[in-house]
Amino acid sequence: MTDRHFMTLQPQWSCRSILTAFVGLAALGLTACAGKPIQSEAFIKSVPPEQAMVMPPPAGPAVVSIIERRFNNAISQDIHLGTDASTPGQNMLKVQLFGTESAYRHADNSLGMSSITEGRISSEMRQALPRVAMAKSQFYVQNAYGPFGYAFGRGRGSDLCLYAWQQIRTRDQGTPFANYGVIQIRLRTCEANATEAKLLSVMYNFTINASVDALGWNPYGANREFNSAVGTTGAPIYPRPASAEPIVQTLPPRQTTSYAPRVQVRRVQPAPRAVAPPPVVQPQLEPRGPRVPSPSGSGYSSLTGGPSAGYAASSSGTTIPAAQRVTVPSPSCTMATDGADVVCR
Repeated sequence: MTDRHFMTLQPQWSCRSILTAFVGLAALGLTACAGKPIQSEAFIKSVPPEQAMVMPPPAGPAVVSIIERRFNNAISQDIHLGTDASTPGQNMLKVQLFGTESAYRHADNSLGMSSITEGRISSEMRQALPRVAMAKSQFYVQNAYGPFGYAFGRGRGSDLCLYAWQQIRTRDQGTPFANYGVIQIRLRTCEANATEAKLLSVMYNFTINASVDALGWNPYGANREFNSAVGTTGAPIYPRPASAEPIVQTLPPRQTTSYAPRVQVRRVQPAPRAVAPPPVVQPQLEPRGPRVPSPSGSGYSSLTGGPSAGYAASSSGTTIPAAQRVTVPSPSCTMATDGADVVCR
């Protein structure tokens, strides 16, 4: 009897109670591993132009909009620039800044970093500038952040296009926790009636406006030592002119021809002018009588009264009125007895 009574006092575990206990333990474990919900705009969002990680030069081009993407190990920005070109595509500065820490520990969206090669750059140019023949420059050039490469090509109309690439990273062989970090920069731009110097000025004059708040993040490397020849005697420094690189010839602007409706203009003939007849010169009549020279030699007297009535002819051939005529008396001649000649007094 005692054993039988003992058996009735033991608890009875059913399958339902065991299942309920297991579900409660599983829910408790899932609650301990749960996290905050991830918002989609935290990974991809639009930021204002003043938050651009790379600022174009003050002379332009202007920043239109910025799309920012956050990764576990990097931040990327597509900085859209203003354009007036007719070539399809968007002028853009693409910046990738490596070395950041993700705010989400369990997110798996790391950005891969690839080195610069000829094939990779050619593939990027075909995607950024489709159906545009690009010519890579073989010259070594560098800006304030280090060396970079570029290529030129002709777009539609009078557009000149530039694609440039640059990778900024240190070459110092230090500790693994110092001088790390990489900045990738790509520039795609087209502009109408532009020159090589104008498009290259964007790569020479942009400013990096971002950094990573970490102890060893420094993609620029150690500071370069100051040139000891500056400011000293016996070390002249001459200006070096910039060399022009004739990769793509600059075409003159096309002349636009406008056609206006043809208007027929009738010329009005001017009225003929009346031409005055030439003056008739009357011939001078010669006096018929014999001429007697006057003592003063200024005229002559005629036995018949001159060439016409009331007028007398002068030595120049003109007629003198009778009122102005001077009568010269004839000389009185006497016979002189003391000589053979006749003397007129």
